[in-house]
Amino acid sequence: MTEGVADDSGIDYTDGAGETPADYPTLAAKFERASDTVGEALATYDAPAVVWSGDRDSTLALYLVREVADDRDHPLPPVVLADPVADDAFVARWVDRWELDLVIAGDDRVATVIDDHGFDGVIVPDRGDQSDVSTDDSFFTPARNGTVTYDRIRPLLPFDETAARNATWGFVVPDTVDAFPAGYVPESADDLPDGVELADIPVSLISFEVRPV
Repeated sequence: MTEGVADDSGIDYTDGAGETPADYPTLAAKFERASDTVGEALATYDAPAVVWSGDRDSTLALYLVREVADDRDHPLPPVVLADPVADDAFVARWVDRWELDLVIAGDDRVATVIDDHGFDGVIVPDRGDQSDVSTDDSFFTPARNGTVTYDRIRPLLPFDETAARNATWGFVVPDTVDAFPAGYVPESADDLPDGVELADIPVSLISFEVRPV
């Protein structure tokens, strides 16, 4: 059962409220703010977790968590597989390569999984330009769903669609695949650089469905 977040945790639930992705005009600024949010989460919560579906944004969030955990000497938190959009082979491949502690949950079971495992801080891949995200939303938001008590952590609030795409192809993929040129954005799954196969990159097929406008 989730015991909840300590009253003296020091979390500022207003941090980031009133901001938009435009307040972080460069990709470097977005990465810095997102990394600081992840770092605070990993240092503060006793049982953090990160939600992953295999799509682009959740993989970007997971990338940030992995990078920050390694840089700041924190253990990599469990990964909750929720409403997966990638096939089983994709999930299994990256769970193995990244040595993830995977907890499987359908979208309608996330709250149950959070409660069962006692997760008190859950990192989710909400971008700041999404229609269901308000400018009043903050990086840390208390979630109080009946008996389930935890905080939602949203490090991707500084990112919009363009920034998330650029971060994925400029950092996530080339940092994972040595042969992938940084910043190259394939037009489709058939447009990968020479010597790179789809199985080499941590981007599921659905990530090719949304193209830049």
